[in-house]
Amino acid sequence: MLAAMVKLILDTDIGTDVDDALAVAFAVRHPGIDLLAVTTVAGDTVRRARIARKLLGLAGRSDVEVAAGERGEQSQAHRPSEAGHEDAMLGAAPNDAEISARDAVTLLLDACESGDIEVATVGMQSNIAAALGRDPGFAESVARLCVMGGVFAPVTFLGNALPPSIDHNLNVDQGASLRALNAGFNILYVPADVTMGTWLLSEQVDELRRGDALCQELARQIDIWSMRLHGGQRGAVPAEYACLLHDPLAVACMVDRRFVTSMRARVTVAMHQGHVRTFIDPAAGHEAEVITSVDWQAFGRFWLETVLR
Repeated sequence: MLAAMVKLILDTDIGTDVDDALAVAFAVRHPGIDLLAVTTVAGDTVRRARIARKLLGLAGRSDVEVAAGERGEQSQAHRPSEAGHEDAMLGAAPNDAEISARDAVTLLLDACESGDIEVATVGMQSNIAAALGRDPGFAESVARLCVMGGVFAPVTFLGNALPPSIDHNLNVDQGASLRALNAGFNILYVPADVTMGTWLLSEQVDELRRGDALCQELARQIDIWSMRLHGGQRGAVPAEYACLLHDPLAVACMVDRRFVTSMRARVTVAMHQGHVRTFIDPAAGHEAEVITSVDWQAFGRFWLETVLR
């Protein structure tokens, strides 16, 4: 079912996994989304902001404000926020690409005062936690917080079981996740147990290459990430699988539910065996919506059609 126009701020760690770039492209091309701003989080947030600015420029959307945010903490030594190829993702974009004079946290606080702005966090929760630190009432100002993260069911990846700790977004800056996600936001979770099976196919990337300048840049970034994905998995990922659509699915769930199922639940976010976990907690949890399944083939086609429009 199509939802009403969503006024959106996209909070992203763009530049590492390519899915953030694919989420930006979906947000600017979907007619039901009014993308107001992009805020960046984790690590070199200025470089991330320049990557977002480059994509928005190719989309002809210089009106979208881009603001660099919090570097955040690295809670676990083995789980850095960056992977080392972010300069390649930026490519030939100028180092002085214009970004906002406002920092991301100020932008979030100022913009959400109206009470009708939705925020999609497709990276770490560091900006959201910092906003709460400045204004504890921030949770009540955000119309809806869409979180790409959490685990609510067994996680499988190409038929193999994975532990809940595979949830990267909530475990890079663990303290921020605990503060943000227990603050009482109206939350929509799009969890890793759903997104870990949501693929974009190599033949669909070839269709992107025949698209406009934005689509061609997306294909270039997918190629960079795909090489890392396939190399890191030592041949376990079939060649026809180019990348996962974690973040685009999260943004899409804010405006179109044809491809997913969901449930209402009360959710608590807590540490468990050294990792941040999401738990169904009927007694003390906060009311939330949780995406529970996706028709990934249909969604991949829909994402491609939307971005090519």
